[in-house]
Amino acid sequence: MRNKIKFYFLIGAVSFLPLFGIFLTSNLNHTHDGLVHLPRIAAYYKALGDLQIPVRWAGDLNYGYGMPLFNFMYQVPYFISSIFLFLGFNLVTSFKIVLSLSYIFSGLFMFAFAKAFFKDTKKAFLVTIFYQFAPFRLIEVLARGSFGEVYVYAFFPLVLLGLTLLFKKFSVINFIIASVSTSLLILSHNSMSLVFFSVSVGFLVFFSKNKKNLILGSFSLLLGLLMASFYWMPAIFEHKFTYGDFYMKNVYESRFPSIAEFFSPNLAKDFDLQRGKVPVGLGIFQMISIFLSLILIFKKKTDIVIKKVLFFALAVLIVSMFFMQPISKLFWINFSYLRQFQFPWRFMAITCFSTSMLSISFFYFNIFRKKILYVSLIAFVVLSTIPYWKPPEGYDKVDEKYYWNYPLTSTYYGETDIVWSAGPAKAYPNNRIEVIGGKAVISNFIKKSNKQTFNIDAKTNAQLVANTQYFPGWRVYIDGKTVPVEFQDQHWRGMMTFLVPKGEHDVKLIFEESKIRFFSDIVSLIGVLSLAIFGFSKAKKII
Repeated sequence: MRNKIKFYFLIGAVSFLPLFGIFLTSNLNHTHDGLVHLPRIAAYYKALGDLQIPVRWAGDLNYGYGMPLFNFMYQVPYFISSIFLFLGFNLVTSFKIVLSLSYIFSGLFMFAFAKAFFKDTKKAFLVTIFYQFAPFRLIEVLARGSFGEVYVYAFFPLVLLGLTLLFKKFSVINFIIASVSTSLLILSHNSMSLVFFSVSVGFLVFFSKNKKNLILGSFSLLLGLLMASFYWMPAIFEHKFTYGDFYMKNVYESRFPSIAEFFSPNLAKDFDLQRGKVPVGLGIFQMISIFLSLILIFKKKTDIVIKKVLFFALAVLIVSMFFMQPISKLFWINFSYLRQFQFPWRFMAITCFSTSMLSISFFYFNIFRKKILYVSLIAFVVLSTIPYWKPPEGYDKVDEKYYWNYPLTSTYYGETDIVWSAGPAKAYPNNRIEVIGGKAVISNFIKKSNKQTFNIDAKTNAQLVANTQYFPGWRVYIDGKTVPVEFQDQHWRGMMTFLVPKGEHDVKLIFEESKIRFFSDIVSLIGVLSLAIFGFSKAKKII
């Protein structure tokens, strides 16, 4: 037991090495997305404070006109960030901690999975080091600052751990691990989670020992999918209300890496070997593992079980590289969901897993079984990534107040801009509620992220406009009764307009669940209850 803890501690410590530098300053390590995530973290925290559960609407962004940002954006990293904000940390420190935790936990979970799968601590440790120190992993954390994707790396091995444990023996805890981790995987990133979920399904089919394994594994993945329905169902079915497809339909076209970029070490960070400022090299030792794996596959004496592992990992590697090449354009053109990936090189994430699995090939060459060479290999894998440990663009001094009151949308391609609006707002409105017809006086106005209330003394029948973007789910209540809402007035495009009768009234504008969101909430609840009932019934039988 003590030996196991030692390895977990060692993985945590080694994983922290590339991250140590970002905590030596109060400034924010500059990443491609870091300055975008700060206002999102703030908006999510505010929404939670307003008891908006689940969080869907960012009420203060877009110059206060609001936007359905979290109806489409991943939930996990922002929720975890909110915990640290609640504990008193600022935005920058919360971002750093949450980013770092994802990296450390990905190592711990990968080791747990590899230990259960290979039944060998040394193999598990090597696989974990290859997973953690694939160059692209460090690019994701320290160059891109890809807040959601980094948590996919953490929960994916946890899904595989749950499935592997189910293959060995059914237990309630193993089933719960597989189901809950699947749900967390889906909630970590909208597009990347789909790819890793697909690999999880492939792993299940490929390594299930019998029909029972396949059924239990499928059921656990399905329950995980159901529990996350409150997020992925609206993200898919309400996507049509945004400009996402329109603005992002051609983004992928110039983002296909060349084959040379994969197999050319880029320790000097040569711009010619980058794709949109993102180095996509596999890594020196990852390339060696591919070469050794090919030798083992064609070697007759290689154990059939090892061949199966290598074949699976190589298949995953080949498929991921296929989607990063122009030859796959037909799929990108015809499948709109694939275009939500924006960048084909995002499939590099899968290569980090596949090459880590291929690293076991080193063990089947006697020279690497010697302790000194095993330790040296691990050391060289870690040390070879040192050029990636330093944030490539330095640090930013951040005005936290600005990001707590961020006026813009926090998106790059307008992927959550609402179709019937006039586009992102350009300035704050003079008033949140305006009288545009008749005579009326508004008082006691209060605005929260998902709710606005005020009193009105209408001298005549009046027409009002709420300078808040309409999205399905916004409802207006006058004295507790719903009234019709218009949102396509040519003078107030995308804004909510409604009529108020003469007299004094209490008015509430509340962002509630649309039909599809309400349905998805129910499906998630059914998933949670099903897991609880299934687990309780099985536990009762065991007791």
